Amino acid sequence: MVICFLLVMTATVCDLKHRKIPNMVVLTGAAVGLLLGALAGPGGILTAVFGLLVGLAVLIPGYLLGFTGAGDAKLMAAVGTFLGPLGAFQAALASILAGSAIAIGYIVFAVLFRQTASPMARYGLMAKTLVTTGRPIYIAPEKGEVMGRKFPFAVAIAIGTTGWMIWQWPLS
Repeated sequence: MVICFLLVMTATVCDLKHRKIPNMVVLTGAAVGLLLGALAGPGGILTAVFGLLVGLAVLIPGYLLGFTGAGDAKLMAAVGTFLGPLGAFQAALASILAGSAIAIGYIVFAVLFRQTASPMARYGLMAKTLVTTGRPIYIAPEKGEVMGRKFPFAVAIAIGTTGWMIWQWPLS
């Protein structure tokens, strides 16, 4: 678990500094996780591979919809090699919850302290159009609007994964 913790911390530092998680960090983490799984025997390598697939599967929709970057999905896949499929799923859910809390805090802080344009007028117009025409529309955020900004999701993955490793909460 120490190696997994070092992986998410390294990725977080890179994401905070450069807004990118280098492939070398993710590939090294995944390779080490798979190697440790292989050393545990046939069941261990299967657990690591399925963990990788689950970690990737949970965050790939976010990447495809533009909510997260590819590095975030790859990081969660690498984390899955250490945690196995159930652990990867639970840590990914915890990461999504942490990311949601960070995003809400970010929006509230930015709007309350007038550091950005409020998205409420844009949301109101989209809702009004939906109600009156029955057709949904999307209006892109204004330049400088808080909803147009992205935050380093590796922070949320680090919080969710570390939280899971500390508590290892079961779904059952």
